[in-house]
Amino acid sequence: METKSTGPSRSGTALQQEDAVTFDQVYAQYWKPLLRTAFRILKDEQAAEDIVQDTFIKLWEHWNMPHTNIKGWLFTTSYHLVLKKLKQLQSIERIELAKYSEPLAGEADESIQTRQLQLVVEACVDNLPEQCRRVYTMSRHEKFSTRHIAFELGISPKTVEYHITTALRRIRQRIGGAFLLMLSLFL
Repeated sequence: METKSTGPSRSGTALQQEDAVTFDQVYAQYWKPLLRTAFRILKDEQAAEDIVQDTFIKLWEHWNMPHTNIKGWLFTTSYHLVLKKLKQLQSIERIELAKYSEPLAGEADESIQTRQLQLVVEACVDNLPEQCRRVYTMSRHEKFSTRHIAFELGISPKTVEYHITTALRRIRQRIGGAFLLMLSLFL
């Protein structure tokens, strides 16, 4: 009985010891089991079909090499291609999950405005009288209580409150003018 085949034949394989084995016969016998195995791992029918197709392309390219166990070669090759696909999917997933913080135009403006306001406040604090600046810094930056500041500087708690109130009033006045200036620049 003669078998029609579009592919080359091979003799002496595990499939048929006496008759020549053709590529078409190997394909017909193993494509479904390979597909089931790849699908079981990938859970994606299209990806599993691509893996099986790539496996048979590799077999076609290596058809003339001696294979004592075509089934083992096919499943091993398919398995390696599945692992490669899983690595690709993990890389894509990591990229999709990574959250790149690209500020929107409004957020970028807010960031710039915030930094500009910080600079205005710093400049205002630098221009405060020595004692007032020291009290404000101890209160706001070092987070000391009014009593602690009074004790450290040897002044009354009422004087500490006066310096803090004075510093805050000057900062508010300066920010108000700076804010209006920035608002006019951005509009």
